[in-house]
Amino acid sequence: MPDPVLTEIGWAGSALRLAGTLKPDGAVRELEVLLRERGGDGLLRVPASLRRRDGRVAFEAEVDVATLVGGHPLPGGLWDVSLSVGAPMETSVVPLGPGRAPGLDASPRRRFLPGSCTVIAYFGAGGVLAIDVGGRPHVAGSVAADALGWNEEREEVVVSGHLDLRRAGMPISGSLLLTERRSRHVYQVIAMLEERPHRLGYRAAVPATRAFIDDPLPRGTWDVSLCLGFSGMHRELRLLAPDEPVDVQVWRRLRHVRVVSSAAPGPLTITVGRV
Repeated sequence: MPDPVLTEIGWAGSALRLAGTLKPDGAVRELEVLLRERGGDGLLRVPASLRRRDGRVAFEAEVDVATLVGGHPLPGGLWDVSLSVGAPMETSVVPLGPGRAPGLDASPRRRFLPGSCTVIAYFGAGGVLAIDVGGRPHVAGSVAADALGWNEEREEVVVSGHLDLRRAGMPISGSLLLTERRSRHVYQVIAMLEERPHRLGYRAAVPATRAFIDDPLPRGTWDVSLCLGFSGMHRELRLLAPDEPVDVQVWRRLRHVRVVSSAAPGPLTITVGRV
């Protein structure tokens, strides 16, 4: 299966221009850039021009995100980009992005559509090219929290951990998202970020009793995620529980209420009261 090498990526107005080369296993009949909706069934095809050069096939394509769907913009969501290589006997589909020319700038590229909609082309997990329309939070995997603690003075559950900056890049904001399993209500607290050598530390405090700014975490079982903002796009990481859980009793509304967290190796949850 041919492995394409991306040699150019950049915006020309609302069109994302892509160029690259590949060494085919045989004759190439046609090339198409495919955009597949992550978590959905959307699939869009963009024709690519091709020409042969020095034993390789060079290709170019323009993905106009403002008019791609019958003259309408590319719908909101996350779209993975691949290359369809049509040969006389079969068609191969290969991801676009893992192979890149030396010196090609791999930083995210942003454009704004009418209505202040942000569109970002970036290289995600495994180096695969993706297009983010709208910047809504998307689940990007999981990571284990380093520790859970109990701040007795402030009566808060403190969640702390770190990420590998070489994989994640440096975000500009962070928050802890707690989603109640039955109601799907979301409770959010700010996560403090600290840049360290090759690491990004985070720390967030979840109030268990009445707080000056935030209401306490309501009763229920809450799944915990870390949401990171990258200047126009957001990525959500499901947190995995550390070895040592929190298990305390707090005084709320004239009665004791238990606050307990899960322990490794499963996902991190915080339960308030009897559920």
